[in-house]
Order: sequence, then C-alpha cells, then structure tokens
Amino acid sequence: MNEHLLERRLNQVGARLLSFSCRESQAAALCDDLSLALAAGIRVSGAASLVLPGGTTPERLLELLADEAVDWSKVTVTLSDERWVDSDNRDSNERLLRERLFRGPAAAAHFVPLKSPHTESAEQDAALASLTLGAMPSFDRVVLGMGSDGHCASLFPDSPQLDAALDMASALPCMALETAASPYPRLSLTLPRLLNCSELVLQICGEEKRHVLERALYADHAAPVAALFGQNVPVSVYWAP
Repeated sequence: MNEHLLERRLNQVGARLLSFSCRESQAAALCDDLSLALAAGIRVSGAASLVLPGGTTPERLLELLADEAVDWSKVTVTLSDERWVDSDNRDSNERLLRERLFRGPAAAAHFVPLKSPHTESAEQDAALASLTLGAMPSFDRVVLGMGSDGHCASLFPDSPQLDAALDMASALPCMALETAASPYPRLSLTLPRLLNCSELVLQICGEEKRHVLERALYADHAAPVAALFGQNVPVSVYWAP
C-alpha cells in the first residue's frame, strides 16, 4: 500500500491525512492547530479542554505547546491514559506532562490526573476519574498516539476489558485495563469519551506505524485504532517519517 491509498481510505471514513517531511515540522504544525483550537474554545465558551497522550512521540509537541501564548488558566488538560504508577515514576505519563508541558505559560493550565495518590487499586482510580471526566463537557481536542499493535490510549488488542472499553453505549468515561504488554495496570479513557470531542488527532511517526494504520483501515478491523474512524467525529492523522 502507499500513501495515496491511505489518504483515499481516510477520506472514505471522514478523516484526513496530513503528511510532513520530518517530525519537527509535524510537531510544529500540530502545535499550531492545538493552539488555535484552544483559543477558539476560550473565545466561544470561556474555557477549553485538551486530552494528550504519553509516550515518546508527543515529547516535542509538548515542549512547543508549553510556550504557546494561550490563556492557559482557562484550559483543562487531561491524559488519554495512564500507567497505574506514582506520578514521580519514570513511566508516569503525568510526569511527562509536568516535565515537558507544565512549565512557562502552560504551567497555568488546570490538570486532571487519572492516577490518584490515595487509592488502593486501578479500579478505584478509574471510578474517581470517571466522576470528574463525566462532569466535563466535550473536549476541544483529543490527541492520541498508536502502538505497533494498533492500540491507542491503553486500549490494547489483548486486554480482557477491551470490548467494554470500546462499547459506544457505555456511560463510563474511564476504565482500568490489563495487557500483557505492560507490567502495570492501565487507566484509559473509553472510546465514547475519547470521541466526545470537536476533533480527534492521531499523531504517528515512521513507516511501520503508517503500515499498521493501513492494515487497520483496510483489513485488520480488530485493531483498536480502527474503532476511531467512521464515528461521525472529525479525525486528522498527522504522520511524519
């Protein structure tokens, strides 16, 4: 398959492909898009919200966002998913945001964590996070990454809780999930909560990830990432080599 076929398939499911020559230009363009979306949300509603992923792919994006001239005091930021670890653990997505995003202007943002320091299980954290997330309006932007197995957020293909997390009829905003790919329990926003947004962005890098997405859209519909598409929610795929 080639990039033209991927773009055609994305168009068929109501999504768009934005390709960049390098990861720096990808991060810069996505940063601009997010800044404009947050500013528009503040202008229209007086507040804006943003969901961000963990991992290495968004690191440069977070660094660029940190210096954007947005009224961050009116922005709420949360995570698409989290490992059930303390916030100072090197594997914590919250730690990633605090190190890369919440400095400079963006330090004024309101952060909604998924992991609490006072709970005894991932299930308790999912219940607490669901209460908070359930009271929030639609997100202005949701940014997700994708793994080489086709997972997004912590919606892994081998998770026993996957079907429940993908259930569009579910009222649960957040769930605890398990996967053999991780030594930790996971907390993840469910598919209906992720799709409760003005626009969803999938940020992927490398030829392997592009081929994974191609297979998910053309053949491997069991890959969790395939569930993001064709849901009457605008989806933009930002891809760089």
